[in-house]
Amino acid sequence: MAHSPAPVLVVTGGLAALLLLSGCAQSGTSGASEASPAHSVASSTAAPLDQEASAAVGASTAPPAPAAGAPEEGATAFRADDQDAVEAAPSTGSVAETGGGSGEPSEESSTSGGGARAGSAQARGNTSVSQDSAARKVQDYVALMGFSREGLIDQLGYEGFSPEEAAAAVDQAGIDYNAQAAKKAEDYVSLMGFSQQGLIEQLEFDGFTPEQAAHGVDAAHPDYMAQAVKKGKEYLDVQGFSRQGLIEQLEFDGFTPEQAAHGATGNGL
Repeated sequence: MAHSPAPVLVVTGGLAALLLLSGCAQSGTSGASEASPAHSVASSTAAPLDQEASAAVGASTAPPAPAAGAPEEGATAFRADDQDAVEAAPSTGSVAETGGGSGEPSEESSTSGGGARAGSAQARGNTSVSQDSAARKVQDYVALMGFSREGLIDQLGYEGFSPEEAAAAVDQAGIDYNAQAAKKAEDYVSLMGFSQQGLIEQLEFDGFTPEQAAHGVDAAHPDYMAQAVKKGKEYLDVQGFSRQGLIEQLEFDGFTPEQAAHGATGNGL
């Protein structure tokens, strides 16, 4: 007797999904550790469906793709920053307006150049005034007393004039230094006693040349006998001298023996 063929269970995709869901529900409620044969077949058959469902779910939940040409958010912020930087940068027109690209001098440079010229003119004016003051000072000095060239320059230096200003003022004054030496010699012999040699040495110490000093002494023509008496008195006012001691001191100062002896006699020795 022939047996009829056993029925074959055909599992479609929809039935497999239904069986998968039923099996999951039964396993969650019963806590059975073993799955039924039908559940095993459904699980093995439902795997392709899970991939398709996952793809479908992913396609439905994924954010829409940006349209072609639309900028991304981060890129948009970057380009916005670039735009701000471009707007902050000076334009070519502003550079041209400041005169950086033109060949014409700016007003500021013209003003500074004019200030430099004005300062130079003022400096020249101040120098001229200072030189005129030094020249007037020279005339005042030589009118009061005798000065050598060196003595005048030194005196103007004490007054605050520069060496150049002092030298220029003295040289432009046209001074007769022989006459100045004579005046200086007269000033000295009116104050204290000098021998001829002592007076020449004193004038040379004051800056006169040997020729100017000798000329000044000869022009002053002092009375050396009277000068010996005056010099002797100066010594006696400071300390005591014997006649011989005073004569020797006067001879040491350049007086002749006759002038020295007269000086001692004139002071009562």
